[in-house]
This record gives sequence, C-alpha cells and structure tokens, in this order.
Amino acid sequence: MADYAFRTLEDRQKIEKLWEDGRTPKEISETTGVSVHVVYKEMTRGQDGTRLPDQRLRYSAELAQRRVQASLERRGKRTGQPTDGGTAGR
Repeated sequence: MADYAFRTLEDRQKIEKLWEDGRTPKEISETTGVSVHVVYKEMTRGQDGTRLPDQRLRYSAELAQRRVQASLERRGKRTGQPTDGGTAGR
C-alpha cells in the first residue's frame, strides 16, 4: 500500500483487520508501508464511537470510505475552470 493521498476500501479493510487483531499504529504502519501519521489519520476518520473488547476505539473501514466519498462529493466543480477540457467555444 503506497503512501498516497487516497486509499482504497481494501487498504482500509487491511488497517481495520490489523487494528482489530490488536496491532499498534506503528505495527500497522510497518505492515502496510504507510507512515504512522497516515494510520492515525485513518483511525480518526473511521472511528464510529464504539469500543473493541480491549476498550480501544473501533475503526470502521466502511465508515472511513463513506466519509472520504462524501468529502470528494462536497468539493464540487471549481468556478472559472473549464469542464470540457478547454474545448468550449471552438
């Protein structure tokens, strides 16, 4: 898993499984090949407010994916930017 801006659902599911198996963010970072910062960011994004049996906050890959999708949809189109590759009016 590369350290890039957008992770896939499969990447998030891998993080979720490792977290549920009791791995630390540092171990998850080493296993997945992303920085510890990215792991913590993902953990925050996917917290659903419930706890695991060991009392750590649960991480939901599905919730994190929905939040990312919602964020992308909210961005919308930028004004003043061509939407057809700049070929309008030719």
